[in-house]
Amino acid sequence: MVLQIRNANDGSVVLTVMVNVLDRTKAYDFREEAARAIAASAGFVEVDCSRLEFIDSSGVGAFLHAHNLLPEHRHPVRLTGVGTKVLTILELMQVHRIFDLVPAK
Repeated sequence: MVLQIRNANDGSVVLTVMVNVLDRTKAYDFREEAARAIAASAGFVEVDCSRLEFIDSSGVGAFLHAHNLLPEHRHPVRLTGVGTKVLTILELMQVHRIFDLVPAK
């Protein structure tokens, strides 16, 4: 299990990344689990990245996949607890503007 899923009363969903590394070995599972959770929700989507220490291009692709599953009125996906290493990768790949980013404290 890559994600822990929590549905809120307002129809939004919080997806907590339960792994330290989101790479090609885990990205497919993330995409599948996130797709099911998004389909079952009606509100905004938040991805809690506080446990995530490293992400590669496959992991970034999984985040983008979740974003693309949402209709326009539910954009953007909110990434919370984003650490400096993950933020650096998102910036280098120039996708950081697509998401609502909340850096780790």
